[in-house]
Amino acid sequence: MGHRVKEEELGKIQLGIRYVGLDIGQFYWQCLKLVAASEELTETDILRRIIRSWSETLPPAVREKARAETARLEAWKAQVLSGRQGARIQAKQAKLDGTFQSP
Repeated sequence: MGHRVKEEELGKIQLGIRYVGLDIGQFYWQCLKLVAASEELTETDILRRIIRSWSETLPPAVREKARAETARLEAWKAQVLSGRQGARIQAKQAKLDGTFQSP
């Protein structure tokens, strides 16, 4: 994205803030998207960076609790996905067994 295009986009955003009443969060998000476009980042990448930088400002005890909770949730998610996969395999096996047992 060229410099002129970025300036035009920022101008539109500023007009939006002045006349439409966009809040500062929307303005910040639009600015981040413009920067990200030049770096070829996705919106998910932007959000990950924001969360990462924000989480670094938290006290160590809070960060450790968050890491523990994340690990617990990841383990639960893996267990659920494994259970679903096992159920699919059992369903396929039952279907195959039924096919071979038909007279």
